[in-house]
This record gives sequence, C-alpha cells and structure tokens, in this order.
Amino acid sequence: RSLRGGILAKAARGELALPLPAGLVYDAAGQVALDPDTGVRRAVQYLFDTFAATGSARAVVKAFRAGNLSFPMHHQSGPHAGELYWTPLTHARVLNVLHNPRYAGAYCYGRSRHYQDADGRYHTAARPRDQWITLIPGAHPGYLSFAQYEANLAALAANAAAHGEDRKAGPAREG
Repeated sequence: RSLRGGILAKAARGELALPLPAGLVYDAAGQVALDPDTGVRRAVQYLFDTFAATGSARAVVKAFRAGNLSFPMHHQSGPHAGELYWTPLTHARVLNVLHNPRYAGAYCYGRSRHYQDADGRYHTAARPRDQWITLIPGAHPGYLSFAQYEANLAALAANAAAHGEDRKAGPAREG
C-alpha cells in the first residue's frame, strides 16, 4: 500500500518517470526533451502539421504513404526495449499520437486502467479525462501547444460524430 502511495505522490507532482512516446526523450538531467534526432522530430512534427492542415487522421496516413515515409517507434519490451525503429504509419498510431497529451508538453498519469478478467486475461481501458490521476499542462517541451492539442481532440470528436452519422444514413450492410 505505501509503495502505491509513493508512486501516486510522485505522479501527482509530475516526478514519476514514465515511458515516453517516440519524439520525446529524457535528457542527461532526467528532464523530458524533444528527441535530439532531427529525423524523429521531423516525422512527429509532420504528423501534427499534416493533421492541422487536413483535420483528418486518415489524410495523415495517406500523406505518409504518398511520401513513402515511416514513423518512429520504440520497442516496449524484450532485448531491444527502448530502441528506436521505423514503421509504416497506421491510422491507429495517428490517433494514439493525437490523443497523447505528452506531445503537447503535458505530464499525465492514469489515462488508462489495467485489470484482469475472470479468465485471467489482462485488459487496458481508457479513462475519461476527468478520471485521470494527474494532468499537468506545460510540464515539458512539446510539439504543439495544449490549446492545439485540445483543438485536435475536438476535431477528432467532430470527425467521429460526422462519420457515425454518415454510417447511420447509409444502407444496412449485409453479413
């Protein structure tokens, strides 16, 4: 119990070191900084710039494909844990990046909850923002402002709502 309390206390202060998404790194002093690799920074910035210009996650994927561009990732586990690799950009990855407040310079903790079901399988479920444990905008450098991050989320929500209405208006699918 006290270990969990210590972790939560560090997270509340924004001091708990967490794995960072591609494009952000810990510097020698342990502070979050933009990745020193210009190729990584360019790829991440291109994703945000393309979304800002088009307002569409699918358009971002199309732009990366049209330019034959890859997106940086870090191995999460195994013998190559933490190492950088490049992979084709997917729609799911674009959505993950756009939904991640770390890219807007915000420290956050508790965006998801982890649980085990009756069959012993582990699951992760996203929490609504009002249930996050910690959110500290302006905690470190980012690729966009927090206001732009929130505008991106609003655009994604509007796209999802519009797309849902389009689907409801069309004929029922067979199968």
